[in-house]
Amino acid sequence: MPRDAACSLPRAQRPCAECPWRVDVEPGQFPAHRYDALQGTVGAAGLEAPIGAPMFACHVSTEGRERACAGWLAVAGRDHLGVRVVVAVGRIPAGALDPGAGWPELHRDYGEMVAAKAEPDTSPPDGSIHWST
Repeated sequence: MPRDAACSLPRAQRPCAECPWRVDVEPGQFPAHRYDALQGTVGAAGLEAPIGAPMFACHVSTEGRERACAGWLAVAGRDHLGVRVVVAVGRIPAGALDPGAGWPELHRDYGEMVAAKAEPDTSPPDGSIHWST
């Protein structure tokens, strides 16, 4: 395996057909609490996600072999200090932080994406499941 491939950060090359960052994808992929859990993957200019913050994985990645979401990288990657380091050391090209040619339209930021995509959460706050009889 070439050295570059061994050292690169696994990432999706473009948003998948059901990527929540895509404007043209219908809502309802995940309940609201899932988006709350993913909030730590994003930052903002001057309030970047810190080194060590989780990265937003492509939801069609295999568990244990996750790849960074291409939509997330293009929209929120610059505001994640861990992603900046990965770019600075050459583990992904800086171009991964921009939508590629022919990509679908992406949401402008995490808040817009969540507002457009999150289904209302109907699960109890304690995470338990209640059965009706």
